[in-house]
Amino acid sequence: MKKSSPKAVRHSLKFVSYGLSFVVYVFLMTHCGCGKKEKTAEKSSEIKDLLRAALEKQAPKPVEESKPVDQQQEVNTPPTVTVTPAPVQPTPIQPPPVQPPPVKPFTAYELYEKGVKSFNAGALEEAIELFTGATDIDPALKDAHKMRAFACKKLGRIDEAIYSFKKVVELDISNSDAYLNLGMLYVKNRMNNEAIWAYEKYVAIYPNNARVLYDLGCLYSKKKLSDKAIAAYKSALKINPNYADAYYNLGVAFIAKESFDEATEAFEKVLILNPKNNEARYNLAFAKNRKGLYKESIALCEKLLESEPGNANAHLLMGDSYNKLGMAKEARVEYEAYKRLMFAK
Repeated sequence: MKKSSPKAVRHSLKFVSYGLSFVVYVFLMTHCGCGKKEKTAEKSSEIKDLLRAALEKQAPKPVEESKPVDQQQEVNTPPTVTVTPAPVQPTPIQPPPVQPPPVKPFTAYELYEKGVKSFNAGALEEAIELFTGATDIDPALKDAHKMRAFACKKLGRIDEAIYSFKKVVELDISNSDAYLNLGMLYVKNRMNNEAIWAYEKYVAIYPNNARVLYDLGCLYSKKKLSDKAIAAYKSALKINPNYADAYYNLGVAFIAKESFDEATEAFEKVLILNPKNNEARYNLAFAKNRKGLYKESIALCEKLLESEPGNANAHLLMGDSYNKLGMAKEARVEYEAYKRLMFAK
């Protein structure tokens, strides 16, 4: 649509002014034509003044020249601000975090092997932990129980060692080594009944250990099971005929049964193997006294007193033998010696 020029606008306003004047004139003539002349003149003068004022008000004012469209747009339209976006920085691609390889849990046997290395290196506490871990994973791993028991035994942890050795024999009832160690540990804990059970299990599997048979005989003797004790000592002596301690204890067991002939034989064997054993010499003298062999008993006591003059029991036994031989004076001397030594203590 075209814009009107300033000249055309002025022409249009002039035409409107003329039209308006004509309308006012007609109005005045219509409403005022029948009055008096003097009033008409006044009215006419007033009308002219009003018309002039109206025309002045309607007179066109000078119109400023319109600016070209382009300039108006420049004035009215705010300047376009071109915002240059900041360059987008590419997000650096982070490499995925390196995950450590999953730690493979040790098997029971691997822990057992590590425990053996620690045991051999003397790290017993560490070895016990490793063996315990192995048995936690595999309770049927007999060797781990066994090595744990040995480690506990070395550290003096007797109850724990007993527990582990018992686990071994639960898994392997023919494990003689476990029974043997159980027997020794029970003896150390003064658990004689349990020790007898363990040693009996051992000798049933391995009957050729003279030392175990001897220890078993000692346990029987403590329980006053003389027949079992004698059998155990004799079995030990079959394996080791020169076992002097087994002969000695065998003689003591026979004395407990008042089997003085067998006791005499046993103590004589001890003195053959160990001539300086005065305890065996005294017991042999006692056995001969009970057999009525008083002179032999006195001779044995005199031999003993040569190396142990302060042995009060030897004087007492000699006094008894002299008395039974009817040698009261000699008997009185020995009794006095016995009293003197006893009171001196």
